[in-house]
Amino acid sequence: MYFTRHYKKSLGNGDMKRRSFMLLFVALFLVACSKATPTATDVPTATLPPPTAALPSPTPAPKRVVICSLEPDFASPLVSTQTGDDIVALFYEPPLEQVAYEWVPRLVERVPSLENGDVISRTVPVLPGERYVDASGVVQVNNSDATLELSQLVVDFRLKPSLSWSDGVPLTTDDFIFAYHLAQETGVSGYWRDLVERTARFRAINKQTLRWEGLPGYLSADFGGLIFPPQPEHRWKGLALSDILQDLTPPGTGAFDIVAWERGREIRLQLNPYYVGDPPALEEIVVRFPSVDINQWPGLLASGECDIILPNPAISIDWAIWASMMNLGQAEVWADAGPSPSFLRIDFNLSAVEANPVSDLRVRQALGHCIDRIGLATALPAEALMPAVSFLPPAHPAFAGDELESLTYDPEQGAALLDEAGWRDEDGDGFREAYAVPGFEDGTPLSLTLYLTPQYIFPAAHLSADLELCGVQLTPKPVDTATFYTPAAASPLFGRSFDLALFGWQATAPHVCGAWLAERVPSAETDWMGENFSGYRSEIYNRACARALLAVDQESQWDALRETQVLLSQDLPTLFIAWRPYWLVSRPGIVGIQVDAATSTALWNIEAIDVDN
Repeated sequence: MYFTRHYKKSLGNGDMKRRSFMLLFVALFLVACSKATPTATDVPTATLPPPTAALPSPTPAPKRVVICSLEPDFASPLVSTQTGDDIVALFYEPPLEQVAYEWVPRLVERVPSLENGDVISRTVPVLPGERYVDASGVVQVNNSDATLELSQLVVDFRLKPSLSWSDGVPLTTDDFIFAYHLAQETGVSGYWRDLVERTARFRAINKQTLRWEGLPGYLSADFGGLIFPPQPEHRWKGLALSDILQDLTPPGTGAFDIVAWERGREIRLQLNPYYVGDPPALEEIVVRFPSVDINQWPGLLASGECDIILPNPAISIDWAIWASMMNLGQAEVWADAGPSPSFLRIDFNLSAVEANPVSDLRVRQALGHCIDRIGLATALPAEALMPAVSFLPPAHPAFAGDELESLTYDPEQGAALLDEAGWRDEDGDGFREAYAVPGFEDGTPLSLTLYLTPQYIFPAAHLSADLELCGVQLTPKPVDTATFYTPAAASPLFGRSFDLALFGWQATAPHVCGAWLAERVPSAETDWMGENFSGYRSEIYNRACARALLAVDQESQWDALRETQVLLSQDLPTLFIAWRPYWLVSRPGIVGIQVDAATSTALWNIEAIDVDN
């Protein structure tokens, strides 16, 4: 969606005509007065010279936009950073791309599917000592003496004919195999690192067809994401990835081609003559790296020095500034719930060593009713938060919606649940105490500690104020970010020494459901690895998430994800607080931007972006 206000001022047609006539009259008058009146002897007798060719018209300036961004260290599809990915989208088009949660073929002829025969699932043996992927998606080694029988996914990709890099060199299957080997190098992280670890084999079976074979046990319904992004072997053969990342003008497959990258200043891009997609509306792109303080960037948009400001800087600027500029007709904000879903969550410690009030479901439900998510978003306009009720945004096809247990803001309902659980305020001090609560002496105050990183101190203060109205004392306890997120016993999150923990989380479907699997509880036995911080354990949930992770058809995967969301809303190991939207900003007159929560980049459809004034 986008929010926009336009305004234009122009002279009326009559005023323009009168003004043009007067200018022409004055010009002719001055020319006439600059020469003396000729006599008869002044009249030339020579014949007129032949007419000369007309002077060429001035070449119109190319249609271009100036994009303002923080400068990435590099731009590569194999090493993902938000700023780098946004630059990659300008010159690189992937083999397939997700748009509105559907795969769209770009460099390949069609999307592989079970129906068209490009995808098969077969049963294969896993001998002792061989690798496989277990039901939770973790790579394992068969340490038994027995041979396992597991399903293996095989996917074929057929390239479009006559593809070329932006330097004119043909793009071949060798470039995809080259990318597969690069993805195995140190320095690759995120999705491609995970995929390469779950790949048994990736090869060309002819000049136009690539075949991906997964490790036994690894299944996925996202077939379009199982092909490695091609890299130009003719340019980088024999180079290490670390050296490749220093190439500032890499050949690409996208609508534009990088012609220059001046460190600390700008990147200049021109049309890629070998691009096979729809012709771009623009002719040039300049990506500028302003050296001024980030809070001065809105002024660059208002002055016209920037046409578009990318999300990384835009989100760092107070939302109230953008709202004011929209009201003045100086900016348009283009937003969605986030290409890589990012949400704020509270985890309850369900299996603490000591008695914990939140081990009672009624207490967790009460806290959910006492927290005003909408009020939090209103109180923190600079964060532009949107209330969350699940680990998937409402626009996702697998969002459970009305099937979820409702936890609307209702302090009276919250108070009633706390009374029912034995937590009442009988001494009149404003905070509740325990009365006949198992594990607590009568009169023990309902006091909870909320662990968090310093960046969330303001949301924590809002949550504390909300819960105080329900008679719950919530004490925020900020912890150094490095300590908080380090898998170790000293971390209150991984060491699970918290009552409640507030933190941001980012994950994509279907893997996001794995954060509540029983085998993912961090502990000394797992070397503190795992992301099930609440200690939630449910066999029903485990089976539902496993179905989502192992599904090879999209509808079955989405059905399983809906079930996992419903179970979490019923059992409430986690309270989902808010989404932090993802947005970028443009000046009025920039059209065609389409922020899509399913993609990983802001300007994924750069060929459709245009300037209408």
